[in-house]
Amino acid sequence: MKTKSKHLKTAALAATLILGGIGVVQASEADTNATTVAYWKLGGVDGIALSPSGNGILDLATNTGQGTIAGTVSGVPLSVQDLWFQGPLAASPTFAGTVPPSSMFNANNYFSAGADSWDCGADLFSGPGGSLVCDNLTYGNNFNGPDFTWEAYFKSDTTNAAVASSDPAQFLIFDHHQSAYAFVSLNDNLGDTNNIGSIRFWSWNVAVFGIDCRITAAQNHGQRLDDGQWHYVAARFNTATETMDLLVVNQDGTSTETSTYITVPLNPGGSGSQGPVFLGCDEGQNEAFNGLINQMRYSNASLPNSKLMANASSCTAPVFNNSAATNAVALGAVLNFSAASWPVQVQGGPLQFQWRKNGANVSGQTNLSISLFPASFASAGTYQLIASTPCGGVTATSAPVVVTVAQALPITRWGFNFTEAMTYPQATVDDLIPGLGYDLITFNDAPNPSGIGGNGGIGLTNNVPPTNMFINGNNGGTNAFDASFIQSVNGVVFYPAGPDVFDFQGSFSLELFFRTYGDQSGSGTMSLLSQGSDGGNTVRYCLNLNQAGAGAVNFNINNYAVAPIGPSFEDTNAGIQSVSLSNQNYADGNWHYLLAQYDAGANKITVSVANPDGSGTNAITALPTGYSPLLGQFEGNLFVGRYRYPLNDGAQTDPRTFIGSIDEVQVSSGLISPSSGQLGYVAGPPVITGISASGNTVAILFTGAPAALASSYSLVASPTVNGTYSAVSATVTSLGGGNFQATIAKSGAAQFYKVKH
Repeated sequence: MKTKSKHLKTAALAATLILGGIGVVQASEADTNATTVAYWKLGGVDGIALSPSGNGILDLATNTGQGTIAGTVSGVPLSVQDLWFQGPLAASPTFAGTVPPSSMFNANNYFSAGADSWDCGADLFSGPGGSLVCDNLTYGNNFNGPDFTWEAYFKSDTTNAAVASSDPAQFLIFDHHQSAYAFVSLNDNLGDTNNIGSIRFWSWNVAVFGIDCRITAAQNHGQRLDDGQWHYVAARFNTATETMDLLVVNQDGTSTETSTYITVPLNPGGSGSQGPVFLGCDEGQNEAFNGLINQMRYSNASLPNSKLMANASSCTAPVFNNSAATNAVALGAVLNFSAASWPVQVQGGPLQFQWRKNGANVSGQTNLSISLFPASFASAGTYQLIASTPCGGVTATSAPVVVTVAQALPITRWGFNFTEAMTYPQATVDDLIPGLGYDLITFNDAPNPSGIGGNGGIGLTNNVPPTNMFINGNNGGTNAFDASFIQSVNGVVFYPAGPDVFDFQGSFSLELFFRTYGDQSGSGTMSLLSQGSDGGNTVRYCLNLNQAGAGAVNFNINNYAVAPIGPSFEDTNAGIQSVSLSNQNYADGNWHYLLAQYDAGANKITVSVANPDGSGTNAITALPTGYSPLLGQFEGNLFVGRYRYPLNDGAQTDPRTFIGSIDEVQVSSGLISPSSGQLGYVAGPPVITGISASGNTVAILFTGAPAALASSYSLVASPTVNGTYSAVSATVTSLGGGNFQATIAKSGAAQFYKVKH
């Protein structure tokens, strides 16, 4: 049975002068580390002048401006981080004469257990209630990183063998009331009985709410963290390696460590959102720790083991949980992958990393993930990650990741041949790329259209692009998307955010076929495809009709160089780069094939449009120096045939509904080409593919526009490559699919030929 004493801490410090409520801490009890923001020995109370109750615990950190408490709020240095006892426990908090053994403390530093520990279990878990808090409004709040280390010594009252997965957690640290930057808790089971007796380090990085770094009893040499023994915990975050690290040192001298790689730095919240820090309980004061807490420290750095309060010199071999894998990447894309699934825990740490390719170190790649841009064919190879611990040089090698590089990788293709309502309650359009499944879904306020497409609210039409506009054996199927059916209501057909497979950083290609319903050149801007343009996000890229001029097509792309002006103008602000085709009216009621590409390697964007007769053209815009790669933003939805979901959004009225049909939408990473899966024919000069002679004739094979008449081609010849070319009498016939043959009489002399269109 532990003994408890209730007293004021008037003699616990080696030498403390109480002068008008101002405590001056002697250096023998202070923490002189330059990175220490706050250090509290929870062995008794001092009179804190600014605490409502007058009781609290001094911050013993001695950085510049710390160590004394001023008599007014305005005079309090922001670096002072004193604790206040509040509520019922404030008048007489409970302390116990039980402390961690000296063997648990770092022998190379000046930390010690002192004479007493705070009995959080008596005061909060089963006692009078209240809180122990650092008041950020009075003392300011420095507990927001970006790098940090939280440390604590704790001992549960008893092991609760009856703890079930539904029981509440026990909180040691809750950093930021109402904004939850980070916390450390025991028995935070999340419905998994394997986590009973575990300790959890939690935080968030905006991209994912709630990232765990956890040590279970099984991982901790079979020891529960609520076993009635003393334990030390250090929760660390390193923004350079984007790694959360959790270290436990047990009373018997054993230790366990685990790290979680999170890919995006933690988010401490904006100005004014850093609320007070609660110790021994959560922010709602409902889930208190049942036991003793001896001392706590917060540092604004991810401390190495040698700088921690505890004796944590033992090493644990790092362990990877990944298996051999193959990662395909498109030429010009960002090569970015980890040695394991994300988020991933790597046991042992803090760790140093080094990536190797085909057995040789990759310069500059020293994080848990690897990032190379732009990917080239030389990027292909076998990659492995070497992880090592700083003490003892213990290393581990990940399973190999084989990287292949392709000219382009089609990610999705939506054919609109049918809709179904199986995956979602809404109607869906299946992704036709095998094994991926990035289906389109719909949200709209329109009644279900009748006839074709009556299943679930995506309007379809059986008017599809002519087969002669396709290449590589593709066709328009049986139906196309009737985008106009949501013209007058709230609605979109889209791929929803998460995972953001269409947030390209490197090269990508957009393909689709479209036709307006009659001449729509005077109908204002209409959107064919738009990524990230709804819900307050900033548009990442979009394809529009009529924006650059009546009947013109334009491709807009954004690298976030300039903040957006507003929801309806996101693709017209100064940070947007655009390429346009205005040589003809493309809103003329006829089918057209569109190919838009961002070439990150050449730092340019292009847009090409082809007509049913095989004619067409393209335009190129060179991007500003340093434009590539695009930023890895979280930009959400990809809309087809619409720019925004609402028809009216306050003062903004900018849905840009496409009045027509869209078919065969294909989105690819990299630069799609006829040889790598391109859907449609892009007009270009005829290309001679072969010459043969037989008897008195010469046959010249060439490619051209699939829909072009054979009579539109002619042949010219010259005795030298750079000589004068003159017309030659030739018979041109179509072989189908854009292939042609020109037959001429043999001249008996060497000739060089060109095909004219």
